[in-house]
Amino acid sequence: MELVIGLDYSHNNILTIESSSFGEFVQFLFNSGYKLGKIETGFNSLVNLEKYKVIILSTPRNKNLNENEIKVLEDYVKNGGSLLINSSSGGDYTNNTNLNDLTRKFGFEFIPDEISDSVNYVNLQKRPIITKFKPHIITNQIKKIVFSSSCSIKILDFINVEENIKTDWILKTGLNSWHKRYDGEYWIEEDSPKVPLMVSVEYFKGKVVGFGNLSIFSSLAHEYGFSALDNDILIANILTFLIGSLESEGKAVTVELNLDLYYWVENIVKEEKWDNVSDLINVSLKYFKDNYDNIIQEIKKIRLERLEKRKAYEKTIKESEKEEITEDKILEKVPVVVRKKEDLEEIISALEDITGEKYEISIDLDEEEEEDDEDDEKVPLEYTDEDIIEFEENYPKKAIWHGKATKAFRAWLMKRQ
Repeated sequence: MELVIGLDYSHNNILTIESSSFGEFVQFLFNSGYKLGKIETGFNSLVNLEKYKVIILSTPRNKNLNENEIKVLEDYVKNGGSLLINSSSGGDYTNNTNLNDLTRKFGFEFIPDEISDSVNYVNLQKRPIITKFKPHIITNQIKKIVFSSSCSIKILDFINVEENIKTDWILKTGLNSWHKRYDGEYWIEEDSPKVPLMVSVEYFKGKVVGFGNLSIFSSLAHEYGFSALDNDILIANILTFLIGSLESEGKAVTVELNLDLYYWVENIVKEEKWDNVSDLINVSLKYFKDNYDNIIQEIKKIRLERLEKRKAYEKTIKESEKEEITEDKILEKVPVVVRKKEDLEEIISALEDITGEKYEISIDLDEEEEEDDEDDEKVPLEYTDEDIIEFEENYPKKAIWHGKATKAFRAWLMKRQ
């Protein structure tokens, strides 16, 4: 596909192919393989404009765009065309034109001022060095540029609620910036830190880049023109951004997808008839970009809920383990063969800790233990299971304690004999 750039020759634009002042820029265009064309009859036919991938309006002077031209240019961008709109020091006021009647359609306007910097500049303060960039295709590989004799830009508030217009700053002035601004009667000097100098616009299917610096195309001075610092890279990036399609052009990136996500994406592309996986990923990332703050807040909310549930679960597990440990301790208290009073008291105490209830021993352990302390050398009496049952049914005493006949049981047996 031919890469065709149309330069406006119908509104006294300063930037022309024939001017030696812009020889380096024009040579760059030819060396890059761009085919150039002149638009000499104005912007009155949408059909004529649509043969161009990019149209450059570079500082018209002493001539206005008429209403029909503005409407045709707006439709050109809406249908997928790209505009590079360039002003210069003083904006529309100094250049005696009406570029702002067009740029307001895209969410920005040029301010009637001239930007300077009191600290970072080349030779003159009106040639500020810019180092404040937003990450973007346009600012790729750029560290610093010179923006000489430039006007600033205002981004209009209405674009915040218009979903088909996305206007954003690309370059901004530094903290030591100031400007001379025309207030309608006088030129006044005031501080102007962190104000936009360049904007990019996505307008329906098309794109626009706007900035107020003509000297960046110049070949006359290497300290602030096309070859100064990273100025040439900036211009190259702008054209790359404008010529690339919003839907299909882009930078190749290697991404490792989760296997489940890969199979899901592959299936969706087939079922929903997407052109390819890249289109689906680009649409997803664009939605994520447009709704980033809301999505991140929702993710944080979900993570917090999961964290609370996990804490509650771990607390339940710990309490359960604590109960199991307590029960284990109780079981450890139970002797395998012989039960003593102290053992039973520890078991009852552990049960009370678990249940919160109070328990009492219902048998006279002290008496039983005393009766069990008889002389072991006595000859044991003979008795049967029936004797034990009969004794315990008629007396509130135990017949056997610690495997031996109690004193009461012995007395009962002797009396029977």
